[in-house]
Amino acid sequence: MNKYSLLIFVTIITGIFISFSACDTNTNVGLEESLASVYDVTPIEGAQDEAMQLKHGDSQDSFFSVQLADGLNRDGWCIEWNEDANFGIQNGVKLFSTKGHEEWNALNYFMSIKDDLRAEDPELTFREIQVIIWSLIENPSFDVSKISEYDNISSRIYADGQLLFDIEKVKSILSKVKSHLEDKVIDKIPGVTLIENDGQTIMVGNETAYAVKTKGINGDTIVDDDYSTCFDEEIMPGVSFNNWGWTNGPLSDPSGPMTYAIYAGAGQCDLNKGTKVGELAAEYSNGTLTVTYTMTETSGYTGSLYTLEETHVYAGNDPYPKNPGGKYTVAPGQYGNQETHDNITEYTYEIDGLSGDIYFIAHAVVSGFNPEE
Repeated sequence: MNKYSLLIFVTIITGIFISFSACDTNTNVGLEESLASVYDVTPIEGAQDEAMQLKHGDSQDSFFSVQLADGLNRDGWCIEWNEDANFGIQNGVKLFSTKGHEEWNALNYFMSIKDDLRAEDPELTFREIQVIIWSLIENPSFDVSKISEYDNISSRIYADGQLLFDIEKVKSILSKVKSHLEDKVIDKIPGVTLIENDGQTIMVGNETAYAVKTKGINGDTIVDDDYSTCFDEEIMPGVSFNNWGWTNGPLSDPSGPMTYAIYAGAGQCDLNKGTKVGELAAEYSNGTLTVTYTMTETSGYTGSLYTLEETHVYAGNDPYPKNPGGKYTVAPGQYGNQETHDNITEYTYEIDGLSGDIYFIAHAVVSGFNPEE
């Protein structure tokens, strides 16, 4: 659904409605005015008069659910803990990128490792993630140790004098972010998108995507479970994960060329929730797995192909890799083959030294609206 159909739909069915929650003292100060004195941001070209639908997060995965012009539901987060949220449909919103701006390095880095943190710790909820985001923003300032002193904190985070999140986990991750940030190549860390609107500033990151074998039945596209297994299924006794995504296989050597779809945002492995952004060609022969990511779909938001910001590939005899502690994991950072990219549309891995039947996982971080660099 493009932004114009989205607005027409809302006008006919419900009109624009407003409800308030989360953060309370609305000042209606624009993003450039409220943040520019502290942080630089880059206006996203062609995205200064857009449509947005804002809803509460529909699961434990995010604070908000955000839909932009391409119709994809994205995980959204609250930047200004002391502002009201404007729910429903808005037009005229403006989008800004934090990529390449030093002041946003800590937040950008945290968002780039968020999926790894969640995969390694299934108990990490949207609450800890939201509090970490607030803690990494200097305007408005936020100190998690003083949360009881704040009057307008969301009741989803703090209620009746009780913390609804693990404060020690928050502090540990904040310490990790700050200590690890110094070792990172900052200009290779993807940015996030900030959305200026009639309420608090909303943040969305780039989309996580996975390769999956699909097939058509009665006009519908479904997962071909002969080739792809969702992480939440027990393909190995006692081993499953809360994260969405697929392991593919087993493939025998030699295995002829096969084509997989690349889906972004398909929470709970539901293709209907996601968006196809590209295809992955895979071939296993003579102990080498060759996979090629190709972005084939045009973003309804930018009018250009979706692009790759990061790719991670695992290949091995087990359906999943193991972390340094010897436990199976689906954290992309543990896949063993990874690369950061600058909005490219094709990339190939050749992984050798393999033998016997293998599985592989192909993950990507996909952008459909970051500015061209």
